[in-house]
Amino acid sequence: MVPLFFISDKPFSGKSSVCVGTGKLFAERGLKVGYMKPVGTLPTRVGAITTDEDAQYISNILDVKEELENICPIVLTQQCIREGLKDQNFSREFINQIYKAYSKIQKGKDIVIMEGAKSIEDGYFLGISSDKICKKLEARAILVVKYSNEIVDRILYSREFLKEYLAGVIINWVPKNQIDYLEQLVIPFLEKNGIDILGYLTSDKILSSVSIKEMSEMLEGQIICARDKVDELVETFMVGAMGQEQALKFFRRKTNKAVITGGDRADVQLAALETPTKCLILTGNFQPSSIVLGRAEELGVPMILVNYDTLTAVEKVSEIIGRVRFHEIKKIDKIIEVMREYINIDKLLEIAKGN
Repeated sequence: MVPLFFISDKPFSGKSSVCVGTGKLFAERGLKVGYMKPVGTLPTRVGAITTDEDAQYISNILDVKEELENICPIVLTQQCIREGLKDQNFSREFINQIYKAYSKIQKGKDIVIMEGAKSIEDGYFLGISSDKICKKLEARAILVVKYSNEIVDRILYSREFLKEYLAGVIINWVPKNQIDYLEQLVIPFLEKNGIDILGYLTSDKILSSVSIKEMSEMLEGQIICARDKVDELVETFMVGAMGQEQALKFFRRKTNKAVITGGDRADVQLAALETPTKCLILTGNFQPSSIVLGRAEELGVPMILVNYDTLTAVEKVSEIIGRVRFHEIKKIDKIIEVMREYINIDKLLEIAKGN
């Protein structure tokens, strides 16, 4: 079989989750699945090794046993990029390193799933962009693209970049009010232009949620109570900047939420705690009162203390929503469920067979 190379034209389009779902569904069919991320863009240290954060996590989820040096042979650290800019010979062997790593990964496997970098162009100046990797490994590219108003142009441009290596497209994060437009106009147009659409995934509350722990890390905050609840998922955010009575009515509108409010607003904090709230984000680095702290601990609602003012915290949270990760078991189960229903796994297998 040829490797399937899941790539995207923009970061946070969902290719990591698609890799996990595809790998799990192939494994259900009794296939021995290999995984690698040829070019990592999320550097992290594991012992003495620099690898990619997603590569490490996905390899654990898919239970692959290869060495991390082979799962992710090239990591685009700032040092790597600087060296590549200074010396054009620095990256001469990169593509061969990827090939050697793949040769080890594919031994004893029925199929190898590969994950791309942040975008199809990443590593272009080093000779390791997605088209170069496809050519070297004879891989077939599956483009995972996040829905937008420019989706047709983006897919057509990606095909020009990937040429004959593009085998199909998966469209992700489709708003439910755009499904008719997608099915009646976008997909028929793309298929008439020779592009296979392997399925699409709609926006989902669970998949677009973020864990309290992850949110705290991204906000550089401190969790000060109910630490046993940090794996809970937050689906939406609300800002508390009104009086207590108005806040109570306001907060009742949504469940599974995080409330962002000033650390000195005990009235708003208590109002939020009287409604279905997953966590409180307290801004200004103000410690809450003992009454609020005790009530939050009693209800099992974590509070995150952050240095930012409320406006900045809201901006940071907006960024988080656009780049949620899938490092929670609840999300993985959901990914497998929706991919089983909406993605043409049989067609993916046919592509891997070279058909």
